[in-house]
Amino acid sequence: MQTVRYSTSRVAMMCVALIGFIFAGVWAYGAFYGKAAFAGALIAAVGIVCLPMMARYLIGGGVILEYDRINVTFHGVLSTTRLRWDQVGGIEVEEQTYNWVAKNRYLKIKGPFSLLGYASVTERLLARDHRPIDKLLDQILTYLEEPQETPGVERAAAGMRSTVVVGAMSAPQIRGGGFGRKGL
Repeated sequence: MQTVRYSTSRVAMMCVALIGFIFAGVWAYGAFYGKAAFAGALIAAVGIVCLPMMARYLIGGGVILEYDRINVTFHGVLSTTRLRWDQVGGIEVEEQTYNWVAKNRYLKIKGPFSLLGYASVTERLLARDHRPIDKLLDQILTYLEEPQETPGVERAAAGMRSTVVVGAMSAPQIRGGGFGRKGL
C-alpha cells in the first residue's frame, strides 16, 4: 500500500493560523459594532469549523491518500472513503489562478468520494516527497502500470491521465449563416 501525506509542519501552521482566526474574530466581535462585529463573528466561525478538520490531519499523521493496485482510500476532511480503481473515472491535475497572480494546483480523482464527485489533494499542503503535484500523478500512474505479482487484476490506470486548467475557455463556436438561417 502506497501512502500520500500532507506535510506535518504545513498542517500544524494551518492549525496555528486557524487558532489565530478564532482569536482575531472574537476580538473583532467584542471590540467593534455593526459590520465589523459581524465580520469578526464570521472569521471566528470559520476558524472554529475548520480547526477540527485540520487537526484531523495533524493527529492522523497527515495521511490524505492510500492506494494499491486494487483500491484507493481518500481520507477527506469529514470521512474516509475507499473505492476500487475501476470505480474511479479519471485522475487529473487542476490549476486554479486567483487574480492572475496566485496559483493553486490540485490532484483530482474523479469518483464518488464526496458530494462533489471527486477527491481533491492540494499541492500546497503536500509533503516534500510528493511535490510537485505532477510528480505525484506520475508516481500513482507508474505504480498502477507496473507489472503485477497477482494474476487476474486488470490495469487500473489505462486512460486516466488528463490535465485541466480552470478558467481556460475554448474559442466560441461560430455558427454559419446569418439572420433567419437557424444554425446552418
